Amino acid sequence: MIQGLYWVWYTIGAVLMLTIGVPDVLSFSNGLFLIFYALYVLDLIYKGRYRTGMSDRSVIWKESSLWLASFIIWLGGMGIEWLGVHTEWPFGEYAYSDYFGIHLFNVPVTLGFAWIAVVGNSAILSGGGSTWSGKLIRAVKTGFWAIVLDLVLDPVAHARGFWHWGAGGGFYGVPWSNYVSWFIMGAFLSLFLPAMPGDRSTLLRAKWLYQLFILLFGVLALKEGITGSFVIALAGVLLAEGSWLYDSRRKVQIV
Repeated sequence: MIQGLYWVWYTIGAVLMLTIGVPDVLSFSNGLFLIFYALYVLDLIYKGRYRTGMSDRSVIWKESSLWLASFIIWLGGMGIEWLGVHTEWPFGEYAYSDYFGIHLFNVPVTLGFAWIAVVGNSAILSGGGSTWSGKLIRAVKTGFWAIVLDLVLDPVAHARGFWHWGAGGGFYGVPWSNYVSWFIMGAFLSLFLPAMPGDRSTLLRAKWLYQLFILLFGVLALKEGITGSFVIALAGVLLAEGSWLYDSRRKVQIV
């Protein structure tokens, strides 16, 4: 259900953002989009782990590791955002608008869900994570997918007033320290996630989710004249496709 709801929300939002913009009366939908994205990712992980025998779906608390990891990522994301907004470290000087809803200490509460979505989606693409060495390898890959996404997302968000950067410079007004921090935080927070599902269906859906998210913001970047982010979006789509083609998990068919 959440997956279908997400795609309905995505389609309506994409049409509005690419044409007339999101009307003020629908401004609440921006924060909900981040929540739906996070729930979609968690649903993918949970159902995928059930299909591949990693959990018992009949006893939901046996997946406590996933829910605990989600809470830690939400808390860690909110914490680092609070630090960034109030100290300008580690991302740089920035401030959030009211675009994403209610703020907690000057940080939209929905940003914690954004971290769950990005880290979780990137972790599924990266795979592995059943051992500490596997988690470390997955962390590096997760950081990579997160930074590719942010190179597309952040310049567009800055240009459209979702949040505001103060110092300028960097990549289309966003300091390079922000991208480095996204890589580090994405990699670090992924360490709290359990092993990712190893079936074709989960990986395929996660790939589409990632590709269509960055493609939307890539087109928005082109509309804003941010050619570099548009090119990176296309590269990210192709890299995700290439990763899918060479991933052994795509051969695992589970009913």
